[in-house]
Amino acid sequence: MQSHFDTSSTDAGTFRYSIKRELAELYGKAEEDWTLDSEIDVIPEAACNDALFLLEFLFNSGVPMPNINRTAHGNLSFNWYPEEGTATMELCGDGLVVYNAFFDEDRQDEGACVLTDSAALDELLGALRCVY
Repeated sequence: MQSHFDTSSTDAGTFRYSIKRELAELYGKAEEDWTLDSEIDVIPEAACNDALFLLEFLFNSGVPMPNINRTAHGNLSFNWYPEEGTATMELCGDGLVVYNAFFDEDRQDEGACVLTDSAALDELLGALRCVY
């Protein structure tokens, strides 16, 4: 799911409302899919809460909004595809973010951080800034 609004002209309240709505739609779709195929895991509500927290952090840091998807294992995946590289983050709902950023031809930054660790979140932002 690609975010449907321009964050450059969006205030924090509008952003929060829009993201909550989009996450709720994604959560509802995952539940529907699970009723059709129980092999697909439902997104944990905690993953949606973690996603909201991280997306607000990214919004306040001026990072462009990612494509937001769910994985077959019930995780949420954030993806960015700028011209100079690619970046991904995955949230499982346990407060942990696993990230990967590829930029330039041979450089990669990867790691994991806990959402409550502000120093680690700043490092994650640094990886995203290298891609943008």
